[in-house]
Amino acid sequence: MSRLTQRWNQWKAKLTARQLIFAGIVLLLLFLNGISIIKEWPVIPLISAAVVLAYIVIFHMDFAMYLMAFCTPLSIIVSSSDIHLGLSLPSEVLMITLSFLFLFRILYDVRIDKKILTHPVSIVLYIYLTWMFLTCLTSEIPIVSFKFWASKLWFTTSCYWMLILLIKDDHTKAIKYFDCYAVGLAIVVVITTIRHAMSGFDEFYAHWIMSPFYNDHTAYGAILAFFLPITACCFFLPQNTTFKKIFYLGLTLLFTIAFYLSYSRAAWISLVIALGVWIILKLHIKFSWVVVGGLVIGGLFYFYADDILYKMSRNSQDSSGKFVEQLQSISNISTDASNVERLNRWNSAFSMIKERPVMGWGPGTYQFVYAPFQKSKFKTIISTNFGDGGNAHSEYIGPCAETGIPGMLTVFALLIVILYSGLHTYNHTQDPTDRLLALMMTLALVTYFVHGSLNNFLDTDKLSLPFWGAFAVITMTNLKMKGALGETISE
Repeated sequence: MSRLTQRWNQWKAKLTARQLIFAGIVLLLLFLNGISIIKEWPVIPLISAAVVLAYIVIFHMDFAMYLMAFCTPLSIIVSSSDIHLGLSLPSEVLMITLSFLFLFRILYDVRIDKKILTHPVSIVLYIYLTWMFLTCLTSEIPIVSFKFWASKLWFTTSCYWMLILLIKDDHTKAIKYFDCYAVGLAIVVVITTIRHAMSGFDEFYAHWIMSPFYNDHTAYGAILAFFLPITACCFFLPQNTTFKKIFYLGLTLLFTIAFYLSYSRAAWISLVIALGVWIILKLHIKFSWVVVGGLVIGGLFYFYADDILYKMSRNSQDSSGKFVEQLQSISNISTDASNVERLNRWNSAFSMIKERPVMGWGPGTYQFVYAPFQKSKFKTIISTNFGDGGNAHSEYIGPCAETGIPGMLTVFALLIVILYSGLHTYNHTQDPTDRLLALMMTLALVTYFVHGSLNNFLDTDKLSLPFWGAFAVITMTNLKMKGALGETISE
Protein backbone atom coordinates (compact mmCIF):
# COMPACT_ATOMS: atom_id res chain seq x y z
CA MET A 1 0.00 0.00 0.00
CA SER A 2 2.90 2.32 0.76
CA ARG A 3 4.22 1.81 -2.80
CA LEU A 4 0.89 2.85 -4.28
CA THR A 5 0.83 5.91 -2.03
CA GLN A 6 4.36 6.79 -3.05
CA ARG A 7 3.58 6.48 -6.77
CA TRP A 8 0.43 8.56 -6.32
CA ASN A 9 2.41 11.31 -4.61
CA GLN A 10 5.06 11.23 -7.35
CA TRP A 11 2.42 11.49 -10.07
CA LYS A 12 0.59 14.26 -8.20
CA ALA A 13 3.83 16.23 -7.82
CA LYS A 14 4.27 16.24 -11.60
CA LEU A 15 0.86 17.81 -12.21
CA THR A 16 0.85 21.51 -13.03
CA ALA A 17 -1.67 23.92 -11.58
CA ARG A 18 -3.32 24.15 -15.01
CA GLN A 19 -3.75 20.39 -15.20
CA LEU A 20 -5.23 20.28 -11.69
CA ILE A 21 -7.71 23.01 -12.56
CA PHE A 22 -8.64 21.20 -15.77
CA ALA A 23 -9.15 17.91 -13.91
CA GLY A 24 -11.28 19.69 -11.32
CA ILE A 25 -13.50 21.25 -14.00
CA VAL A 26 -13.95 17.88 -15.72
CA LEU A 27 -14.92 16.19 -12.44
CA LEU A 28 -17.33 19.03 -11.64
CA LEU A 29 -18.98 18.78 -15.07
CA LEU A 30 -19.31 15.02 -14.74
CA PHE A 31 -20.92 15.41 -11.31
CA LEU A 32 -23.31 18.16 -12.45
CA ASN A 33 -24.30 16.23 -15.57
CA GLY A 34 -24.93 13.10 -13.51
CA ILE A 35 -27.28 15.06 -11.26
CA SER A 36 -28.98 16.74 -14.24
CA ILE A 37 -29.66 13.36 -15.88
CA ILE A 38 -31.26 12.07 -12.69
CA LYS A 39 -33.29 15.27 -12.25
CA GLU A 40 -33.98 15.60 -16.00
CA TRP A 41 -32.52 19.11 -16.29
CA PRO A 42 -31.52 19.66 -19.95
CA VAL A 43 -29.85 23.06 -19.39
CA ILE A 44 -26.73 21.76 -17.64
CA PRO A 45 -25.78 19.24 -20.38
CA LEU A 46 -26.20 21.99 -22.98
CA ILE A 47 -23.96 24.35 -21.00
CA SER A 48 -21.43 21.55 -20.52
CA ALA A 49 -21.42 20.83 -24.25
CA ALA A 50 -20.86 24.53 -24.94
CA VAL A 51 -17.91 24.63 -22.49
CA VAL A 52 -16.32 21.55 -24.05
CA LEU A 53 -16.87 22.93 -27.55
CA ALA A 54 -15.32 26.29 -26.60
CA TYR A 55 -12.26 24.51 -25.15
CA ILE A 56 -11.79 22.38 -28.27
CA VAL A 57 -12.19 25.30 -30.66
CA ILE A 58 -9.83 27.61 -28.76
CA PHE A 59 -7.06 25.19 -27.76
CA HIS A 60 -7.34 22.40 -30.36
CA MET A 61 -8.29 23.99 -33.69
CA ASP A 62 -7.10 20.95 -35.66
CA PHE A 63 -9.38 18.63 -33.72
CA ALA A 64 -12.28 21.10 -34.06
CA MET A 65 -11.89 21.10 -37.86
CA TYR A 66 -11.76 17.31 -38.00
CA LEU A 67 -14.76 17.09 -35.68
CA MET A 68 -16.72 19.50 -37.90
CA ALA A 69 -15.94 17.38 -40.97
CA PHE A 70 -16.93 14.14 -39.20
CA CYS A 71 -20.17 15.58 -37.79
CA THR A 72 -21.43 17.18 -40.99
CA PRO A 73 -22.80 14.06 -42.75
CA LEU A 74 -24.33 12.93 -39.45
CA SER A 75 -25.94 16.27 -38.62
CA ILE A 76 -29.71 16.74 -38.53
CA ILE A 77 -31.69 19.90 -39.30
CA VAL A 78 -33.46 21.40 -36.29
CA SER A 79 -35.82 24.28 -37.10
CA SER A 80 -38.04 26.67 -35.21
CA SER A 81 -41.14 28.18 -36.78
CA ASP A 82 -41.22 30.85 -34.06
CA ILE A 83 -37.96 32.49 -35.16
CA HIS A 84 -38.08 31.18 -38.75
CA LEU A 85 -34.64 29.64 -38.46
CA GLY A 86 -33.26 26.18 -39.07
CA LEU A 87 -29.77 24.88 -38.33
CA SER A 88 -28.04 21.62 -39.08
CA LEU A 89 -26.79 20.42 -35.70
CA PRO A 90 -24.08 20.10 -34.59
CA SER A 91 -22.19 20.95 -37.79
CA GLU A 92 -23.46 24.50 -38.32
CA VAL A 93 -22.84 25.37 -34.67
CA LEU A 94 -19.23 24.34 -35.19
CA MET A 95 -19.07 26.29 -38.46
CA ILE A 96 -20.40 29.46 -36.86
CA THR A 97 -18.05 29.08 -33.86
CA LEU A 98 -15.03 28.50 -36.08
CA SER A 99 -15.99 31.51 -38.21
CA PHE A 100 -15.97 33.76 -35.16
CA LEU A 101 -12.65 32.22 -34.08
CA PHE A 102 -11.21 33.00 -37.52
CA LEU A 103 -12.33 36.63 -37.22
CA PHE A 104 -10.83 36.86 -33.71
CA ARG A 105 -7.54 35.34 -34.80
CA ILE A 106 -7.30 37.65 -37.80
CA LEU A 107 -7.69 40.62 -35.43
CA TYR A 108 -5.39 39.15 -32.78
CA ASP A 109 -2.56 36.89 -33.98
CA VAL A 110 -2.87 35.68 -37.58
CA ARG A 111 -1.71 37.46 -40.69
CA ILE A 112 -2.56 35.92 -44.04
CA ASP A 113 0.00 36.43 -46.78
CA LYS A 114 -1.21 38.63 -49.61
CA LYS A 115 -0.41 35.84 -52.11
CA ILE A 116 -3.39 33.92 -50.66
CA LEU A 117 -5.57 37.01 -50.35
CA THR A 118 -4.85 37.96 -53.96
CA HIS A 119 -5.03 34.47 -55.45
CA PRO A 120 -7.61 34.40 -58.29
CA VAL A 121 -9.80 31.93 -56.36
CA SER A 122 -9.91 34.25 -53.33
CA ILE A 123 -10.58 37.32 -55.48
CA VAL A 124 -13.52 35.67 -57.27
CA LEU A 125 -14.86 34.52 -53.89
CA TYR A 126 -14.83 38.15 -52.66
CA ILE A 127 -16.74 39.25 -55.75
CA TYR A 128 -19.23 36.39 -55.39
CA LEU A 129 -20.02 37.26 -51.76
CA THR A 130 -20.00 41.04 -52.33
CA TRP A 131 -22.49 40.88 -55.19
CA MET A 132 -24.68 38.55 -53.15
CA PHE A 133 -24.66 41.12 -50.31
CA LEU A 134 -25.67 43.91 -52.69
CA THR A 135 -28.60 41.88 -53.96
CA CYS A 136 -29.68 41.32 -50.35
CA LEU A 137 -30.25 45.07 -50.12
CA THR A 138 -32.71 44.99 -53.03
CA SER A 139 -34.24 41.64 -52.13
CA GLU A 140 -37.97 40.92 -52.28
CA ILE A 141 -37.65 39.37 -48.79
CA PRO A 142 -34.56 40.95 -47.14
CA ILE A 143 -34.65 38.88 -43.94
CA VAL A 144 -34.51 35.63 -45.96
CA SER A 145 -31.68 36.96 -48.12
CA PHE A 146 -29.53 38.18 -45.24
CA LYS A 147 -29.93 34.83 -43.46
CA PHE A 148 -28.94 33.10 -46.69
CA TRP A 149 -25.91 35.38 -47.11
CA ALA A 150 -24.88 34.85 -43.47
CA SER A 151 -24.92 31.08 -44.02
CA LYS A 152 -22.68 31.56 -47.07
CA LEU A 153 -20.27 33.51 -44.87
CA TRP A 154 -19.92 30.79 -42.25
CA PHE A 155 -19.72 28.08 -44.92
CA THR A 156 -16.88 29.81 -46.78
CA THR A 157 -15.09 31.05 -43.64
CA SER A 158 -15.07 27.73 -41.79
CA CYS A 159 -14.51 25.51 -44.84
CA TYR A 160 -12.24 27.68 -47.00
CA TRP A 161 -10.30 30.12 -44.84
CA MET A 162 -10.09 27.92 -41.73
CA LEU A 163 -8.99 24.94 -43.82
CA ILE A 164 -6.27 27.13 -45.31
CA LEU A 165 -5.06 27.81 -41.75
CA LEU A 166 -5.17 24.08 -41.01
CA ILE A 167 -3.16 22.91 -44.03
CA LYS A 168 -0.80 25.87 -44.38
CA ASP A 169 2.23 23.92 -43.13
CA ASP A 170 1.17 20.40 -44.04
CA HIS A 171 -1.09 19.69 -47.01
CA THR A 172 -1.58 16.09 -45.88
CA LYS A 173 -3.84 17.44 -43.13
CA ALA A 174 -6.35 18.04 -45.92
CA ILE A 175 -6.43 14.28 -46.43
CA LYS A 176 -7.29 13.75 -42.74
CA TYR A 177 -9.98 16.42 -43.03
CA PHE A 178 -11.69 14.69 -45.95
CA ASP A 179 -11.11 11.30 -44.30
CA CYS A 180 -13.16 12.49 -41.32
CA TYR A 181 -16.06 13.45 -43.58
CA ALA A 182 -15.72 10.13 -45.44
CA VAL A 183 -15.92 8.15 -42.18
CA GLY A 184 -19.04 10.08 -41.12
CA LEU A 185 -20.52 9.52 -44.56
CA ALA A 186 -19.69 5.80 -44.35
CA ILE A 187 -21.74 5.56 -41.15
CA VAL A 188 -24.69 7.20 -42.94
CA VAL A 189 -24.23 4.84 -45.89
CA VAL A 190 -24.26 1.76 -43.66
CA ILE A 191 -27.42 2.94 -41.84
CA THR A 192 -29.11 3.85 -45.13
CA THR A 193 -28.17 0.60 -46.87
CA ILE A 194 -29.42 -1.52 -43.96
CA ARG A 195 -32.73 0.35 -43.95
CA HIS A 196 -32.92 0.07 -47.73
CA ALA A 197 -32.24 -3.68 -47.56
CA MET A 198 -35.11 -4.07 -45.10
CA SER A 199 -37.40 -2.61 -47.78
CA GLY A 200 -36.10 -5.08 -50.36
CA PHE A 201 -34.05 -2.33 -52.07
CA ASP A 202 -37.26 -0.82 -53.42
CA GLU A 203 -36.63 2.14 -55.75
CA PHE A 204 -39.47 4.15 -54.19
CA TYR A 205 -37.90 3.98 -50.71
CA ALA A 206 -34.52 4.94 -52.18
CA HIS A 207 -35.83 8.50 -52.63
CA TRP A 208 -36.06 9.23 -48.91
CA ILE A 209 -34.48 6.33 -46.99
CA MET A 210 -31.34 8.41 -46.25
CA SER A 211 -33.23 11.03 -44.27
CA PRO A 212 -32.81 12.69 -41.79
CA PHE A 213 -29.12 12.84 -42.72
CA TYR A 214 -29.71 13.91 -46.35
CA ASN A 215 -32.88 15.47 -47.70
CA ASP A 216 -33.35 13.06 -50.60
CA HIS A 217 -31.58 10.70 -52.94
CA THR A 218 -30.28 13.48 -55.20
CA ALA A 219 -28.24 15.12 -52.41
CA TYR A 220 -27.13 11.69 -51.24
CA GLY A 221 -26.05 10.73 -54.76
CA ALA A 222 -24.27 14.07 -55.21
CA ILE A 223 -22.07 13.62 -52.13
CA LEU A 224 -21.26 10.02 -53.06
CA ALA A 225 -20.28 11.13 -56.59
CA PHE A 226 -18.15 13.86 -55.00
CA PHE A 227 -16.28 11.47 -52.71
CA LEU A 228 -15.71 8.55 -55.08
CA PRO A 229 -12.85 10.34 -56.95
CA ILE A 230 -11.37 11.33 -53.58
CA THR A 231 -11.33 7.88 -51.97
CA ALA A 232 -10.21 6.24 -55.24
CA CYS A 233 -7.30 8.68 -55.65
CA CYS A 234 -6.33 8.45 -51.96
CA PHE A 235 -5.67 4.74 -52.50
CA PHE A 236 -2.63 5.75 -54.60
CA LEU A 237 -1.10 8.25 -52.15
CA PRO A 238 2.66 7.57 -51.95
CA GLN A 239 2.78 7.63 -48.12
CA ASN A 240 0.01 5.03 -47.71
CA THR A 241 0.48 2.04 -45.45
CA THR A 242 -1.21 -1.29 -46.19
CA PHE A 243 -3.92 -0.45 -43.64
CA LYS A 244 -4.66 2.86 -45.34
CA LYS A 245 -4.91 1.21 -48.75
CA ILE A 246 -7.40 -1.28 -47.35
CA PHE A 247 -9.26 1.62 -45.70
CA TYR A 248 -9.59 3.59 -48.95
CA LEU A 249 -10.43 0.50 -50.98
CA GLY A 250 -13.19 -0.37 -48.49
CA LEU A 251 -14.61 3.15 -48.61
CA THR A 252 -14.55 3.20 -52.41
CA LEU A 253 -16.39 -0.12 -52.66
CA LEU A 254 -18.92 0.92 -50.01
CA PHE A 255 -19.58 4.27 -51.70
CA THR A 256 -19.86 2.62 -55.13
CA ILE A 257 -22.59 0.26 -53.92
CA ALA A 258 -24.44 3.12 -52.19
CA PHE A 259 -23.97 5.30 -55.29
CA TYR A 260 -25.75 2.75 -57.46
CA LEU A 261 -28.52 2.29 -54.87
CA SER A 262 -29.10 6.06 -54.69
CA TYR A 263 -30.87 5.89 -58.08
CA SER A 264 -29.76 9.48 -58.68
CA ARG A 265 -29.56 9.93 -62.45
CA ALA A 266 -27.87 13.33 -62.23
CA ALA A 267 -25.20 11.87 -59.95
CA TRP A 268 -24.58 9.00 -62.37
CA ILE A 269 -24.10 11.45 -65.25
CA SER A 270 -21.76 13.66 -63.19
CA LEU A 271 -19.46 10.78 -62.30
CA VAL A 272 -19.33 9.56 -65.91
CA ILE A 273 -18.27 13.04 -67.06
CA ALA A 274 -15.66 13.25 -64.27
CA LEU A 275 -14.33 9.89 -65.47
CA GLY A 276 -14.19 11.34 -68.99
CA VAL A 277 -12.14 14.29 -67.71
CA TRP A 278 -9.73 11.87 -66.02
CA ILE A 279 -9.32 9.90 -69.28
CA ILE A 280 -8.60 13.15 -71.15
CA LEU A 281 -5.91 14.03 -68.59
CA LYS A 282 -4.35 10.56 -68.68
CA LEU A 283 -4.24 10.53 -72.49
CA HIS A 284 -2.83 14.10 -72.54
CA ILE A 285 -5.46 15.20 -75.04
CA LYS A 286 -4.96 18.87 -75.94
CA PHE A 287 -7.43 21.32 -74.44
CA SER A 288 -8.05 22.84 -77.87
CA TRP A 289 -9.28 19.45 -79.12
CA VAL A 290 -11.66 19.20 -76.17
CA VAL A 291 -13.02 22.68 -76.96
CA VAL A 292 -13.48 21.82 -80.64
CA GLY A 293 -15.21 18.56 -79.70
CA GLY A 294 -17.52 20.43 -77.32
CA LEU A 295 -18.36 22.99 -80.01
CA VAL A 296 -19.11 20.24 -82.53
CA ILE A 297 -21.41 18.41 -80.10
CA GLY A 298 -23.06 21.69 -79.13
CA GLY A 299 -23.58 22.55 -82.80
CA LEU A 300 -25.18 19.17 -83.51
CA PHE A 301 -27.56 19.66 -80.59
CA TYR A 302 -28.42 23.14 -81.86
CA PHE A 303 -29.12 22.11 -85.47
CA TYR A 304 -31.03 18.97 -84.49
CA ALA A 305 -32.78 20.47 -81.45
CA ASP A 306 -36.28 19.91 -82.89
CA ASP A 307 -35.61 16.24 -83.60
CA ILE A 308 -34.05 15.73 -80.17
CA LEU A 309 -36.96 17.37 -78.38
CA TYR A 310 -39.41 15.31 -80.43
CA LYS A 311 -37.64 12.08 -79.43
CA MET A 312 -37.59 13.18 -75.80
CA SER A 313 -41.31 13.98 -75.86
CA ARG A 314 -41.98 10.49 -77.21
CA ASN A 315 -40.05 8.87 -74.36
CA SER A 316 -42.49 7.58 -71.74
CA GLN A 317 -40.03 5.58 -69.62
CA ASP A 318 -40.42 6.66 -65.99
CA SER A 319 -37.71 6.19 -63.38
CA SER A 320 -37.50 2.70 -61.92
CA GLY A 321 -35.29 0.36 -59.94
CA LYS A 322 -33.79 -1.15 -63.09
CA PHE A 323 -30.52 0.43 -64.20
CA VAL A 324 -31.26 0.54 -67.96
CA GLU A 325 -34.80 1.89 -67.47
CA GLN A 326 -33.47 4.48 -65.01
CA LEU A 327 -31.02 5.70 -67.64
CA GLN A 328 -33.73 5.77 -70.31
CA SER A 329 -35.93 7.91 -68.04
CA ILE A 330 -33.32 10.69 -68.02
CA SER A 331 -34.65 12.08 -71.32
CA ASN A 332 -38.33 11.60 -70.50
CA ILE A 333 -39.86 15.09 -70.45
CA SER A 334 -43.41 13.96 -71.07
CA THR A 335 -44.48 11.71 -68.17
CA ASP A 336 -41.61 11.60 -65.66
CA ALA A 337 -42.83 13.91 -62.86
CA SER A 338 -39.33 14.72 -61.63
CA ASN A 339 -38.10 15.79 -65.06
CA VAL A 340 -41.23 17.80 -65.91
CA GLU A 341 -41.19 19.52 -62.52
CA ARG A 342 -37.58 20.50 -63.14
CA LEU A 343 -38.70 22.12 -66.39
CA ASN A 344 -41.42 23.89 -64.42
CA ARG A 345 -38.86 25.31 -61.98
CA TRP A 346 -36.54 26.40 -64.78
CA ASN A 347 -39.35 28.02 -66.76
CA SER A 348 -40.45 29.90 -63.63
CA ALA A 349 -36.86 31.03 -63.05
CA PHE A 350 -36.54 32.31 -66.63
CA SER A 351 -39.73 34.34 -66.18
CA MET A 352 -38.31 35.77 -62.94
CA ILE A 353 -35.04 36.64 -64.70
CA LYS A 354 -36.90 38.52 -67.46
CA GLU A 355 -38.59 40.66 -64.83
CA ARG A 356 -35.46 41.39 -62.76
CA PRO A 357 -32.38 40.60 -64.89
CA VAL A 358 -29.77 42.63 -62.98
CA MET A 359 -30.40 42.43 -59.22
CA GLY A 360 -32.68 39.40 -59.15
CA TRP A 361 -35.28 38.68 -56.47
CA GLY A 362 -32.84 38.23 -53.62
CA PRO A 363 -30.62 35.36 -52.40
CA GLY A 364 -32.60 32.43 -51.04
CA THR A 365 -35.98 33.81 -52.09
CA TYR A 366 -36.72 31.64 -55.13
CA GLN A 367 -38.92 29.10 -53.32
CA PHE A 368 -41.01 31.87 -51.78
CA VAL A 369 -41.67 33.87 -54.96
CA TYR A 370 -41.67 31.48 -57.92
CA ALA A 371 -45.25 30.17 -57.54
CA PRO A 372 -46.99 32.95 -59.55
CA PHE A 373 -44.56 32.41 -62.43
CA GLN A 374 -45.58 28.77 -62.97
CA LYS A 375 -47.44 27.87 -66.15
CA SER A 376 -50.19 25.28 -66.07
CA LYS A 377 -48.72 23.25 -68.94
CA PHE A 378 -45.56 22.61 -66.90
CA LYS A 379 -47.24 21.82 -63.58
CA THR A 380 -47.08 18.27 -62.25
CA ILE A 381 -48.52 16.25 -59.39
CA ILE A 382 -45.60 17.43 -57.24
CA SER A 383 -45.96 21.15 -58.04
CA THR A 384 -46.79 23.45 -55.15
CA ASN A 385 -47.88 27.03 -54.58
CA PHE A 386 -46.99 27.19 -50.88
CA GLY A 387 -43.27 27.95 -50.98
CA ASP A 388 -42.32 24.54 -49.65
CA GLY A 389 -41.24 22.82 -52.85
CA GLY A 390 -37.53 23.60 -52.77
CA ASN A 391 -35.30 25.57 -55.08
CA ALA A 392 -34.72 26.06 -58.81
CA HIS A 393 -32.86 22.76 -59.30
CA SER A 394 -29.83 24.46 -60.81
CA GLU A 395 -26.68 26.07 -59.42
CA TYR A 396 -26.69 28.42 -62.42
CA ILE A 397 -30.34 29.23 -63.21
CA GLY A 398 -31.26 29.59 -59.51
CA PRO A 399 -28.57 32.19 -58.71
CA CYS A 400 -29.48 34.03 -61.91
CA ALA A 401 -33.09 34.36 -60.73
CA GLU A 402 -32.04 35.32 -57.20
CA THR A 403 -28.97 37.53 -57.81
CA GLY A 404 -29.38 38.52 -61.44
CA ILE A 405 -27.19 37.82 -64.46
CA PRO A 406 -24.10 39.28 -62.70
CA GLY A 407 -24.66 36.79 -59.87
CA MET A 408 -24.75 33.90 -62.31
CA LEU A 409 -21.54 35.20 -63.92
CA THR A 410 -19.78 35.11 -60.54
CA VAL A 411 -20.76 31.44 -60.22
CA PHE A 412 -19.30 30.72 -63.67
CA ALA A 413 -16.18 32.68 -62.70
CA LEU A 414 -15.74 30.47 -59.63
CA LEU A 415 -16.13 27.37 -61.83
CA ILE A 416 -13.60 28.51 -64.43
CA VAL A 417 -10.96 29.78 -62.00
CA ILE A 418 -11.01 26.76 -59.69
CA LEU A 419 -10.98 24.19 -62.50
CA TYR A 420 -8.15 26.02 -64.26
CA SER A 421 -6.16 26.22 -61.01
CA GLY A 422 -6.74 22.54 -60.27
CA LEU A 423 -5.84 21.30 -63.76
CA HIS A 424 -2.82 23.63 -63.98
CA THR A 425 -1.53 22.34 -60.63
CA TYR A 426 -2.06 18.71 -61.64
CA ASN A 427 -0.16 19.21 -64.91
CA HIS A 428 2.79 21.16 -63.49
CA THR A 429 3.44 20.32 -59.84
CA GLN A 430 6.41 18.06 -59.05
CA ASP A 431 5.08 16.94 -55.66
CA PRO A 432 3.32 13.54 -56.07
CA THR A 433 1.00 14.12 -53.08
CA ASP A 434 -0.01 17.59 -54.26
CA ARG A 435 -0.53 16.19 -57.76
CA LEU A 436 -3.00 13.61 -56.44
CA LEU A 437 -4.66 16.21 -54.19
CA ALA A 438 -5.18 18.54 -57.17
CA LEU A 439 -6.53 15.69 -59.28
CA MET A 440 -9.00 14.31 -56.72
CA MET A 441 -10.33 17.74 -55.76
CA THR A 442 -10.71 18.81 -59.38
CA LEU A 443 -12.57 15.63 -60.36
CA ALA A 444 -14.76 15.91 -57.25
CA LEU A 445 -15.66 19.48 -58.20
CA VAL A 446 -16.36 18.38 -61.79
CA THR A 447 -18.98 15.96 -60.45
CA TYR A 448 -20.63 18.76 -58.52
CA PHE A 449 -20.48 21.36 -61.29
CA VAL A 450 -22.11 18.87 -63.68
CA HIS A 451 -24.68 17.85 -61.07
CA GLY A 452 -25.28 21.56 -60.45
CA SER A 453 -26.89 21.93 -63.85
CA LEU A 454 -29.77 19.76 -62.59
CA ASN A 455 -29.81 20.33 -58.82
CA ASN A 456 -28.38 22.71 -56.24
CA PHE A 457 -27.25 21.93 -52.70
CA LEU A 458 -24.76 24.67 -51.79
CA ASP A 459 -27.31 26.15 -49.40
CA THR A 460 -26.70 23.10 -47.18
CA ASP A 461 -23.76 22.23 -44.93
CA LYS A 462 -23.62 18.67 -46.34
CA LEU A 463 -22.28 19.78 -49.73
CA SER A 464 -20.81 23.17 -48.82
CA LEU A 465 -18.16 21.73 -46.50
CA PRO A 466 -16.45 19.46 -49.06
CA PHE A 467 -17.12 21.91 -51.90
CA TRP A 468 -15.38 24.91 -50.30
CA GLY A 469 -12.84 22.58 -48.72
CA ALA A 470 -11.83 21.45 -52.22
CA PHE A 471 -11.41 25.14 -53.17
CA ALA A 472 -9.01 25.62 -50.23
CA VAL A 473 -6.92 22.55 -51.12
CA ILE A 474 -6.58 23.54 -54.78
CA THR A 475 -5.66 27.11 -53.84
CA MET A 476 -2.90 26.00 -51.47
CA THR A 477 -1.44 23.33 -53.76
CA ASN A 478 -1.49 25.84 -56.61
CA LEU A 479 0.43 28.40 -54.55
CA LYS A 480 2.93 25.78 -53.39
CA MET A 481 3.51 24.74 -57.01
CA LYS A 482 4.25 28.36 -57.91
CA GLY A 483 6.77 28.56 -55.07
CA ALA A 484 4.71 31.25 -53.36
CA LEU A 485 4.34 29.47 -50.05
CA GLY A 486 7.65 29.94 -48.31
CA GLU A 487 6.19 31.44 -45.15
CA THR A 488 2.66 31.88 -46.43
CA ILE A 489 1.00 32.55 -43.11
CA SER A 490 2.85 33.83 -40.09
CA GLU A 491 1.46 33.68 -36.59
